[in-house]
Amino acid sequence: MRYYKGYIALSDACDVPMMLHIRNARAIYFDQLCELLSFDGIAGAPRSIRWRVSRIEKAGLIARFAGQRHLSRPVFGITQSGLAFLESRGHYLLSLPSTTDQILHPSQVTHALELVNIRLALAKFGLLRSWKSELEITSRNLVFESSATKDFDAVADIEVDGNTHSFAIEYERNPKAASRYRSIRESLDKDETTDTVLYLAANDDILYLLAAEMSSSRKRIGFALSDSFRRSLLDTRTLTNSKNSEIVSLRELLFA
Repeated sequence: MRYYKGYIALSDACDVPMMLHIRNARAIYFDQLCELLSFDGIAGAPRSIRWRVSRIEKAGLIARFAGQRHLSRPVFGITQSGLAFLESRGHYLLSLPSTTDQILHPSQVTHALELVNIRLALAKFGLLRSWKSELEITSRNLVFESSATKDFDAVADIEVDGNTHSFAIEYERNPKAASRYRSIRESLDKDETTDTVLYLAANDDILYLLAAEMSSSRKRIGFALSDSFRRSLLDTRTLTNSKNSEIVSLRELLFA
């Protein structure tokens, strides 16, 4: 069989999973991608993965984010052509169709990278059983069109001592206006998809702002620093929105 000039043969076993990780993360470092593929059981030497990344980058299916000079290494994201390819293989998201003009605003790149770090921390300690990204959650919510759902940054299923728990994750890098937090509280109180929300903050100021703004929510919420969570995981000291603003371990919050 003869192929037209510029044709690139892509593997459903290797290339598609890699592109799905890049799409769902929205922004990702090469080493993060290697780790995610390893946890998926798609083992491969970094040299081999780099070759695959180079091929799909040259084909225009992924691209490096420009203007991110404050970051130490290149960051990859999916392109419209990459989305169209995944759609042709049956991987369509209502939340990010190939007709999307801007896939990720440059100001959100660091936010996306930290969420990958959060996911990897759970995976490295053998806790993570499943992970749904914001894009996947939003796409599902659009299908059901229910007001009893919130577009969380992620939903993680973890297993500890034979017990499984699902909880939502929100990463807060920058403070929001009071009106925006009021809207978020309303969404959380309506949400019926999860009982527990873990807010991970970039610094102490944002953590205490979140705790103040979310204290009246009917949802069970924990607040912790993202850096601390990635180091300590279930032992992370977690501020709660309980009546007395108790500080407990994350294990207590999730499995109490």
